[in-house]
Amino acid sequence: MRHQVALWAGFASFFGSLLAIGAIDILNPGERAQFFGAVFVAVVTAGTIYSKQRLEDAKAEREAEKAKRLNRE
Repeated sequence: MRHQVALWAGFASFFGSLLAIGAIDILNPGERAQFFGAVFVAVVTAGTIYSKQRLEDAKAEREAEKAKRLNRE
């Protein structure tokens, strides 16, 4: 897979956000809204981190292609 770093960064940020917000409240059924809010924030955070890493990967690939073209000329 080409974008393993982006996927791992997304997974790590998802679970990190989920734990940091306090997903331990899953044991308390009365706090379901707080848990779903934590999951939503974790999904948004993971998506943001994944997108940022993919953007950095694309920039690095573009720079590598540009350097390769300059070396051929």
